[in-house]
Amino acid sequence: MLKFDISNVKGSERTLLKKIIEKQNWIDCGEQHSKAKIVWNQRKKDKCSKFSMDRPRLQICNRIKGVGIVSSKASTKQCLSSFGMFYPEINQIYPETYIYPQDRNLLYSKNLNQFIAKPSNGSEGKGIFFPNSMNDLIKKADLGQMVVQKYIDNPMLIDNKKFDLRFYILIQKLSPYICYLNKEGLVRICVDAYEKTNKNQFAHLTNYAINCESTNYVPCSTDFMTDNQSNKQSFQAFRQQLQKQGQDDQAIFQNIENVIAQFMKAIYPFLLYHSKSDKPEYSQNFCIIGLDILLNNQGQPFILEMNSAPSLQITQFKNSKEEISPFDFYVKELVVTDAILISTQQKEWKDTSYKLLSDEYQLVNNSVLELLNLFWYCGKGIKTLSISQFCKISNFSGMLNENLQRVEYQILFCKFQVQRIDFYQFLELIIEVQKKMNIQLHNLLEMIRI
Repeated sequence: MLKFDISNVKGSERTLLKKIIEKQNWIDCGEQHSKAKIVWNQRKKDKCSKFSMDRPRLQICNRIKGVGIVSSKASTKQCLSSFGMFYPEINQIYPETYIYPQDRNLLYSKNLNQFIAKPSNGSEGKGIFFPNSMNDLIKKADLGQMVVQKYIDNPMLIDNKKFDLRFYILIQKLSPYICYLNKEGLVRICVDAYEKTNKNQFAHLTNYAINCESTNYVPCSTDFMTDNQSNKQSFQAFRQQLQKQGQDDQAIFQNIENVIAQFMKAIYPFLLYHSKSDKPEYSQNFCIIGLDILLNNQGQPFILEMNSAPSLQITQFKNSKEEISPFDFYVKELVVTDAILISTQQKEWKDTSYKLLSDEYQLVNNSVLELLNLFWYCGKGIKTLSISQFCKISNFSGMLNENLQRVEYQILFCKFQVQRIDFYQFLELIIEVQKKMNIQLHNLLEMIRI
């Protein structure tokens, strides 16, 4: 029988967990933290809980170190850009994106009225705006680091309204890398009809926290599986809508699954990089992440952002009163319960609402992962490299020629004007080395394979 520590969980997420624990005949350990098998953490923190430093080895937490780092909008962009240097096809699933102020010089050459700006660590639509010029970004400097993303202005519509899709992925573990995609999720629909030129937030931003403020917001009904009138709908109701519009819903969902698999493959080396210092007992931890998908009017899916702590809120406002949303409870109970059952080996995934996203080989078979192993080799497991550690790659056979001498490795390193480089900078330098040697990337990788 599973025992839980949910002592640092608040609000309707705590209500959800208590209902799940009661329904499954599990036990809430209350203040007896050391007796818990599962320690549930609510916020976006890498440590499992305030009790994690002295918790028993066999406790499991719903957080994997590194996932929170990668999920910030700026970090996600950095991961995909780094991966895209080796696998350019990844750029087709993620809108053109820049980080402000780091990419300020690049943004000066862009037509910014075709972009949308979001605070890197923002949520619930807070701080999002449509810039017209660099001055608009400068005026919003108090928001901190921002992601400036090409706005997809030709979205697929439902009843002339923009929508996005929230998918839930279970990362059961990092080693081996096992991920599952839940078959259910949320379709979040704007309140107002979409107009390309009118940047009304109720027509352009799908966030529940924004749209529920509108008097036109329609909350979920009890008949949520077929309800196609509310502003938050089930995948089943959505598929019915697609079919009515003459769309191939099976093909669209298969394309989405393929895009999600590509995304999970792309972030894997960086999840490993950021979790390197994790303690061995953390290896049992699992994590539920949210991925937001937007379809354009041709049905092509784009990943907008990743959330390492997706909202598990189960309430909604109806007639100005807060109440339990039957639909939110249904989806989130399914997502959480089955994630726990899989991660604690209480059930096989085939008997749950999740499906295996891809086999391990497909998710980890990439050159960036090989380069991470080389990075660890050069730095002896440390998360940054000195100039002498980086220059170790010149010792491999064939890594010196008339185009690239040992001193030039030092010159390349010095372009960052730092004493030590991280993995992202290391990848940039590998590309520079490949260009200077004037050879194909796969040939370079063969020479430096350890």
